[in-house]
Formats: sequence, C-alpha cells, structure tokens
Amino acid sequence: MTVETHKQSELFRRCVSGAEFEVRQEEGQKRSLRFPASSEQPVERWYGNEVLSHDPGAVKMDRAKAGAMPLLFNHDVNDPIGMITGAEVKGGRMIVDAELFDTARAAEVQKMIDGGLRNVSLAYRVNELVENKKSETFTATDWEPYEVSIVTVPADPSVGIGRGAESQYSVRMVRAVQQPAVSANTKGGSMPNDVTAANDTADKVSPLDMEQRRKQAISNLCKANKLDDSYRDMWIGQGVSLDKVADDLLMILEERGKTNPQSVAKIGLTEKEAQSFSIARAIMATASRDWKGAEFELEAIQAVQKRMGKSPDPHRFFVPFEVLQRGMSAEQRAAAYANSGRRDLTVASAGGGGYLVMTQNMGFVDMLYNRSVAFNMGVRRLSGLTNSVTIPRVSASGTAYWLSSESTAATESQQTFQQVSMTPKTAAAYTEISRQLLLQSSPGAEGIVTDDLAQIVAVAADLAVLNGAGANGEPDGIIGYSGVGSVAAGSLNYAAALEFQTDVADNNVRPQAGGYVTTPSVASIAKQRQRFTSTDTPLWTGNIWDGQIEGFRAMSSKQVPSATMIFGDWSEIVVGEWGVLEVEVNPYANFQAGIIGVRCMYTMDVGIRRPYAFSVMQTIS
Repeated sequence: MTVETHKQSELFRRCVSGAEFEVRQEEGQKRSLRFPASSEQPVERWYGNEVLSHDPGAVKMDRAKAGAMPLLFNHDVNDPIGMITGAEVKGGRMIVDAELFDTARAAEVQKMIDGGLRNVSLAYRVNELVENKKSETFTATDWEPYEVSIVTVPADPSVGIGRGAESQYSVRMVRAVQQPAVSANTKGGSMPNDVTAANDTADKVSPLDMEQRRKQAISNLCKANKLDDSYRDMWIGQGVSLDKVADDLLMILEERGKTNPQSVAKIGLTEKEAQSFSIARAIMATASRDWKGAEFELEAIQAVQKRMGKSPDPHRFFVPFEVLQRGMSAEQRAAAYANSGRRDLTVASAGGGGYLVMTQNMGFVDMLYNRSVAFNMGVRRLSGLTNSVTIPRVSASGTAYWLSSESTAATESQQTFQQVSMTPKTAAAYTEISRQLLLQSSPGAEGIVTDDLAQIVAVAADLAVLNGAGANGEPDGIIGYSGVGSVAAGSLNYAAALEFQTDVADNNVRPQAGGYVTTPSVASIAKQRQRFTSTDTPLWTGNIWDGQIEGFRAMSSKQVPSATMIFGDWSEIVVGEWGVLEVEVNPYANFQAGIIGVRCMYTMDVGIRRPYAFSVMQTIS
C-alpha cells in the first residue's frame, strides 16, 4: 500500500439524526444528557466514502474525557449550551455524556429537546485514512472529536467544514493497491499492515487504477455540489484533471449564486416588491413595535424567519435576499460614492441626511462591493449560499514517467489535494440613526441607511480578506496565511516591486486579476521612489488611492497593516455569502435625543484557492 500525506485545514461534520436521548435531572442538580454522537455509517466525501472506525485506539478521546469539548447549538462557537463530561466507545458508536449550563439559552434548547429535537452533529478531525479497495471506502483509523452540537437541520455530510481557528494539520491517506506476486526469494505471508512497511514495489500503481480514482473523485464532487450528471460525464469523458474540474466547479457555483433560487433568504419577491421594501421603515417599526404602515415589510420578514427556522424576535429582523440584491442605477451608485463617510445620521444638517430625503432605494450588496478594496481588485464571490462549500485544489503536482512497454506499471504520482472550505462567519456593524429622520423621510432614509450599513460591513469584509486572523469567528486572510510567498523586508525599490511578480510567476501562476494593495503611506513612498536614478520614472503612477505598478493595478487601504504590501491574483480568492442580513434595533441608544442604535450582521467567509498566487512584503522602508 502507499502512504500519502494530505494537508488539510478543516474539521469535518457528520450528523446523527434522531439520536436516542437519555435525559436525566435529579433534584438540585444540573440537567444531563446521554446520547450517541458518532457511528460507523459511511459518509460520502469528495475523495470517496468515509467511515469512522470505532476500534480500540482509533478515537482520540482526550478532549472529551478532560471536559474540554463543548456542547454547542448549530455548531456556533458563540452559542455554547453545555459541556461534554464523558465519552465511551460502545457498539460501533461514541456515546457522550453532557451537562447543560444553568443559563436561559440552555433552558431554551432544553425545551426544544423536550419537544422532540433529536438531531446531533459532530465536528471532528481526521489524522489518518486507510483505503479499502474492495469496499471502495476510506476508514478513519485515527480521528479526534472536537465538539458536539444539537442542530435544527442536520449538517450536509458531504461537505468538509472549515475552522479558521484550527491550524493546518497532516492527514495520512493509506491507499490500498494490488500487490505484485511474491518472488521466490521472498518469505511467504501477507504484507504487514504497518504503513511504514510500504516498499518501492508497493508504490507501483497501474494507469487504470489512477484513472478509476480520478473518475471516483469527479463523481463524488458532483454529488457533493449537487451537479447534474452531464457535468460528471463530460469531465470524465474528456479526461479532465481534478485541478481543472475544481476551476470549472468554481465557475459553476459562481454563476449558480447569481440566480440561486434555493437561498435561504429568498422568498420570491418580484423586482418591484424588492424595490418597495424599506429597511428604514422596518427599523422604525421594530423600534416603535408598531408595524402599522409597514405591513408589507412585516410579511416579508416573517417569510424569511419561517424559511430560516428562526423564532420571532421583537428586537431584530432578517432582510430578504432579493432586497439585498436589488439593483442601483448609475446615479444611485454615484450617490453611494459621494456619501460614503456618513455616521450618526440626523435631519438637522444637510450633510447629516437632510439632502437625502426622497432619494431612491439603493442596493446593499452593490454598495458593499463598491466600498471594498478586495472586491475592486477582482475577488470572486459565491452568493446565495445555503450550505457550507468545499472546493478541492491540487497542492502538489504529479510526475510523468516514461514506460518501457505497454505492460509497465506507472509509478504513482505524488499529486496531493487540499480543500478550500468555507463556512458561515458573521461580520457585525453598528450605526445610529435619529428617529426624526426615519419619520420624515419615507422612503428617503433608505439610501443613506443602507449605504452606511454597507460601508461598515465592507470594512469588515476587506479586513477579513486582507488580514483576517482566522480565529474567534474571523476568516483567515492573505497576510500570515500558510503558503503565501514573501518579499524580504527592507526598502521598496524597483527590484522589490519586481520580486512580487517573480515570486508568483515561479509558482506557475499568471494572474487573471493581478494587483498590488498597500497602505496610503506606502503608496506615497512608492510614488516618490524612482525605478531608475535621475529620471522621472516612479514605481507608483496615478493617484494615491488608485494607481499602477509595473503593468498591474495598485490600490491603497487603511485596512492593510502599516508598512505592508500585497501582490497577487485576486481572482484566486473566493468570498462566500450566505445572503442574510440580520438587523437588530436598540430604540434606547440615546433616549433623550431620540437616537436609535442599529446593528447589522452579515454572514460570509473567505477562501484562498492557491495561496502561492500571493506574495507579501512587510516592514517596508
């Protein structure tokens, strides 16, 4: 058998629907649960059918037994409801004991469980997979549970779920191959199961076997992403590589997102209805708890809540997807740009909102993109998502071998794959609006309210792409991402500017949407640096905000850390959008002045398909 090491940066999820709960609560003690959290049921992944082994030693129980494994609701790390207090493997299942917290939220979930909610989902990490060719499965012989969740809707088991807080780790994939006949000078007996015993002859694999693996991977990818069989047949019939399949898959998902009727927040509004929906009117109705005059908004909001399975909340509402996507005219876009800096909006001054009474509705999403440096540079977007997304990529190329005859077996290439996984993460933004503005400008406040919320969400989105920490619910950004190239710190001169491009070119990347992004201060330095001495040939041409360096666009943003510059192919970054804008209203932000506080939350994530398509220079002087 052969051993392959795969770098992966995600946890997987699998669900146990209709789990058998044992609920206990003795007088004066915490409420406890006992239920199965895993089984040996095969789950279809893009590389094949995965089975979790529950043999002795296969499950790493350290976290569970140490009381370090949380019980969450819907896999939300910000919504803990208890702790796993114990675990045991029994009858091919992992049975866990859990105690619920003494909190209002845990009590609310407890009522759901009492009412029949029995869906359980497990997040886990796989360290080793062993292939069984006969059954066409991969068995996880070394895996570790990380958290257990009570879920309203069972997770899609075919999707790997990214966890930004987790560092990359290695997965050994032990592939079974047909062994050569035992030679005369070899002792009888079977090949040892120890993967370290694999020898050179075991690394031989027939071209037919490699082709079967390609076909199986393509088939699994199509199933996981719910693609028509015609795509599978085309890719298999044309001999398309998995790397090219991943490129095509991304384009399909991108186009699907533009008209995706399955978005959880799509309720079937016509274009006219979407234009008539007023976020400002909904904010005012939520603040006053009086929906008279906003009956249409209330009906639409209730439809979104029903589709999302959310309970009504008098303080918050969800905006329909069609409203977020409603278009803007050129004049509206100009107005959006012109008023990009507004905050704490009142009618008192023209600049504070007075001029905007009676302006037309504007699209939240369009303004969001107009504000974002990353989107301006060519970041790709997958909108209207309902499930988490996993896209494979080749992390190491295979090697071609010349065959001495038609019966010669090819040496198995060392082509390995990674997964770009995106799972919902929420960016929050806060602004304050006067009650008088909302009352006097119907629908005049719509444009400025939407504009303001879009701008501060765009700031969060930009930060996530450029410098996301990959922890505490924040996506993982370019700077510090494993595999991103680097230019040595020091003076930003002509050689350094060119090194960005050679760094990327050396990885066989030809940028489709190439460009430099840096801070305004570094942009100023670049405008003053000459490519050649005693000539007027600055590194940066154009203005400070939007210029050019050596044939590529250059933009500046305060979102970039000081003394830092990024270059790369921005089309290699994918921003997934789950299309649900949640608006929470605080009518008492400034009670005396009649100021209403508004917090909006937008759900997104960032995926970097090829980190080596980027290079970063820090500590620039």
